[in-house]
Amino acid sequence: MKLFSLTLISVVCCFLRSCDGNEYKVIVETGDAEGAGTLGNVFIQLIGNRGWTPYILLGNEGKSAFQRGQSDTFDITTDDVGHMKEIWVMLKSEKDSEERNWLLKTVLLEDKERKITQSFPWNKWLKPGATQKRVMVEIPLSTGEGTK
Repeated sequence: MKLFSLTLISVVCCFLRSCDGNEYKVIVETGDAEGAGTLGNVFIQLIGNRGWTPYILLGNEGKSAFQRGQSDTFDITTDDVGHMKEIWVMLKSEKDSEERNWLLKTVLLEDKERKITQSFPWNKWLKPGATQKRVMVEIPLSTGEGTK
């Protein structure tokens, strides 16, 4: 339901601003170490040669996404940012427990219009601070990636 709402809001915003919308498939892979999963909310921002998107909630809110060794797929519709350069990933968690940290392995991003899948490997822990409750990381496009 939330994915549908987010997509509908993005489409309406694009219509009102007369922007070029684009569909992307986002595949998020969580690492396979003990405690790798998170119950926090995960957001993504796409940055390309034509601009950037706002942060987009991919999901969780205590659901089963972003668990140890798992791949989660999300379909989003947002502004066309052109050829991808980097992404920003934000983990936000109000919980004061180990489930707030997250071992992000990689993000695969498929631009459905251009038929390009790109890889954004990370393989590091995201650990929100005690007072900030969130952490943001910039992940550049993997060298040699770009077409599939």
